[in-house]
Amino acid sequence: MSESTRDPQIPAAGTAVPTEPALPADSAASAPASATAPDRKRPRTRTLLIAGGAVLGGLLLAGGGVAAGAAIADAFEDDDDDRAVVGATTSDDDRTGGSAGTAAPDMGTDSAAELSDLIAAAAEVADGDPVAIDAERDGSWDVEFRTSAGDETEVRVSPDGQATVISTDTADDDDKAPQGVLDPATVDALVAAALGETEGRITDLEVDDDATSPYDVTVLTDDARFIDLNLDADFAVLTADVDD
Repeated sequence: MSESTRDPQIPAAGTAVPTEPALPADSAASAPASATAPDRKRPRTRTLLIAGGAVLGGLLLAGGGVAAGAAIADAFEDDDDDRAVVGATTSDDDRTGGSAGTAAPDMGTDSAAELSDLIAAAAEVADGDPVAIDAERDGSWDVEFRTSAGDETEVRVSPDGQATVISTDTADDDDKAPQGVLDPATVDALVAAALGETEGRITDLEVDDDATSPYDVTVLTDDARFIDLNLDADFAVLTADVDD
C-alpha cells in the first residue's frame, strides 16, 4: 500500500463541501442599519450654502451698521451746520461800524452836565487840566489830565462816582500842549455841536494839539454806529466819519 500524497485540507473527490448556513430572513431585516449601509454624509453643497449665508448676513449687518453710522454722522453734521447758521456772527465788513460790535446798549451819555460832573470827580485825584474823557463798556469813564509840563494822568471813574488813578506818564521831549481844556463851557459847546450833527450818545471827547481841528468827539448812534467828528476851535464840525 502506497503512501498517500493528498493534501488533507482538500476534500476527497465525491466528498460534499460544507456550506455556511444562511441567515433567516427575519434576522437580515432586523440587522442594524450600520451593518447594511454606511451613514450618509451631509451634502457639501448644503454646508457651503449655510456658511455663505452666514457670511452674507454678517456683511449685510456690517453694511447696515456702517450705513446707520453714516446717517447718524450726517445728522450731527446737519445739526452743526444749523447751529453755525443760527449762531453766526457778522464780519467786520457786514457791520456798519467796526467799533459797534464792542458797544454796550447804554454806553455813553447825551448830557453835557453828566460829562462835566464826571470830569470834576476825576479832578479830585489828579493834577493838570482835563483833555479827554472816554466811556467804557461797564459804565465807567476814563478821564485824562495833562499838566503844563506835559505829564499825563489817567483816572477811572466808576459808575457809582468813585475816582481812582490808574496810570501816570512823564512827558516826553516831543509832547505838545493841547489846544484847549475840557472845562464845562467847552463840554457844553462840543456836545451841542456833535448832537446837532448826528443823534446819539457821546462816548468820547478829546482835545489835541492840532490847531486846525483841536476837538474830537465820538457819537454812538441809535443804530449802533460810531461816528467820529472833528471840530475846529469855534466848535464847527469839519468832518464826520464812520469808525471802521
